[in-house]
Amino acid sequence: MNDPKLILFTGFLGSGKTSLLLESAKYLAEKDKRCAIIVNEVGEIGIDNLQMKKMGYDVWEIFGGCICCTLAMSLEETITQLMTDFQLDYILIEPSGAADPSAIYPPLEHSGFRKEKIRNVFILDSTRVDMFEAVLEPYLATSIPLADVVVINKIDVASPGELEKSDMIIRKYNQTVPLLKINVNELSENQINEMLKHD
Repeated sequence: MNDPKLILFTGFLGSGKTSLLLESAKYLAEKDKRCAIIVNEVGEIGIDNLQMKKMGYDVWEIFGGCICCTLAMSLEETITQLMTDFQLDYILIEPSGAADPSAIYPPLEHSGFRKEKIRNVFILDSTRVDMFEAVLEPYLATSIPLADVVVINKIDVASPGELEKSDMIIRKYNQTVPLLKINVNELSENQINEMLKHD
C-alpha cells in the first residue's frame, strides 16, 4: 500500500487555513479519498474541532502547545497511529498559525515523510499584507521559501494595491513558487487540484 499524501496548510492566524483545509477535505471525500485531519489547537476548547466533527470528520487534536515544537513527539505518534490503524489517501495538517513552519519538518521526517513527499500550501491573507510586511517579516522570510504553492486569499475583498503587494512579498522570498489567487468561499475544482497536487 502506498503511503498517504501529506498536505500542510500553513500561514498566519486568520489567513483562512481552516476554511481551506475543510474545503479540501470535502472535495477529497467527494472523490472517495480517505483523509485524516490533524489540527493543532492552542487552547483548551477546540472550536475548529467542533466545526469539523459536525461535518463528519474525525479530528486528531493536539492541545497545550505547538505540534511542531513542544509536542513534536505527539505529532509523530499521531501520524504513526493513523498510518497503522487506517488506510489513508491523504493526511491534512493545520499547524498553529503562530508557529514557525520549518520546525514541523523534523517530526514529519521522523514519521517517514521525506521533505519532497510533503506538500506545503502557504495561505496569505491579502487584506493584511501591510501588517505582515511591517510586523511579521521574519515569519514570512521563514515560511514562504518552504511553500510548494502559495494561496493568496480574500481576493474578493482586497484592493488592487493589496493584491499587487501580496505578489511582491511572495516573490521577494520565493521567485518560483506557483501562486494561486482565490476567494476560499468560491473555490473551483481546478483550484483545489492545483493546490493539492503532488509530483
